[in-house]
Amino acid sequence: MFQLTLSETANMDSRLAGLMATAHDMLPDIAARAAECEEIRRLPKVTEQEFREAGFYKVVQPVRFGGMELDYGSQTELAAEIARVCASSGWNLSITACHAWMLGMFPGEAQDDIWGANPDASLSSSFLPMGPVSVESEADGYRISGRWGFSSGCDHCQGVILLGFIDEQDGPCKEPAFLMVPREDYTIEDTWHSVGLAGTGSNDLIFDNVFVPGHRMLRISDTRGGPTPGSASNPGPIFQIPLYMAFPFNTVGAALGAARGSVDIVAEGLAGRQTVTQVNLAEQQSVQLRIAQTAALAETAWNALQPVRQSINADAANGIIPDILTKAQNRLIIGQSAKLCVEAMDHLFPLLGGRGLARGNAVQRAWRDVHAVAQHVGLVWDIQAGQFGRVKLGLECPDPKL
Repeated sequence: MFQLTLSETANMDSRLAGLMATAHDMLPDIAARAAECEEIRRLPKVTEQEFREAGFYKVVQPVRFGGMELDYGSQTELAAEIARVCASSGWNLSITACHAWMLGMFPGEAQDDIWGANPDASLSSSFLPMGPVSVESEADGYRISGRWGFSSGCDHCQGVILLGFIDEQDGPCKEPAFLMVPREDYTIEDTWHSVGLAGTGSNDLIFDNVFVPGHRMLRISDTRGGPTPGSASNPGPIFQIPLYMAFPFNTVGAALGAARGSVDIVAEGLAGRQTVTQVNLAEQQSVQLRIAQTAALAETAWNALQPVRQSINADAANGIIPDILTKAQNRLIIGQSAKLCVEAMDHLFPLLGGRGLARGNAVQRAWRDVHAVAQHVGLVWDIQAGQFGRVKLGLECPDPKL
């Protein structure tokens, strides 16, 4: 059931190939814990520890802190492999890993604050305030209060990257920025009760009059491509990739893996199975066509992303900052891949029959998870399509963060 194809292993960095083999070997145990992951609404401790010990969170971490600085998208490949059997686990793997990439763009002093004493420390994030929040400038930093939500994996992390709005450098308005806050400065409220990606532990974070030093701030305007404040410490090209253009790559892997894994699970389950009238289901053309169509959609979704990933890394390596049309098109293709995964799961689901209604059914869980993945703001088709359409027609991009 669990196989790495030649096309997936060819041309891999040898280090990534080793990590993929490790992830592949984990699949039976991750599958056995998938129901528990959903039940406890966060990664099981043993899964999180295995990810950490395997080095999965370090794939795009700066080398000066023991990271690997592999090509961007390595975290997505790992997540897609794990998500074959548990999308929540794959989601948390990729999301947690990518925050090391983001921290690598912060000023070096902020990186030292987190990784100086513990190079294995990991971060969660939250880009969504839950109600009114306060981010006020002070002489040496910022004072924040309020609630931020959807912080996947926060229970296992040693800090968080928040999205807030600060005073412009040269102007009367506010502009978006990231603020990095260590774990001891906030509390976690257990709020995550979801029908999809239920095992991601995406809880709320509460901040009460917390001071954030100025060096722990990163303006979004400094992450649109080219050298970032972190480049002085981390000159590698991955830390010059346009952040908001590439970020959805961290979320789509869970959908890709879940769709591919579901095809395997259903095909294996149908082999030799008969109806109550002793009809062999695998011999029914309608069943064969649904399996084929689902596989085609899932593989098309995967294949569409490969040129995007290659161009993201190649442009960064060559010092090229993509124009706004390229950025919008990349987001469009990533969103389309998520949409294809949803279509794949919807096409496959009828083959489950009444058995698919059981709460513990693995493919039903994957169906819910893939729909949940596609609801991420970086993947929602209407947003990506509308944004690309405007830019293609010569209008201003509606997202200033790009």
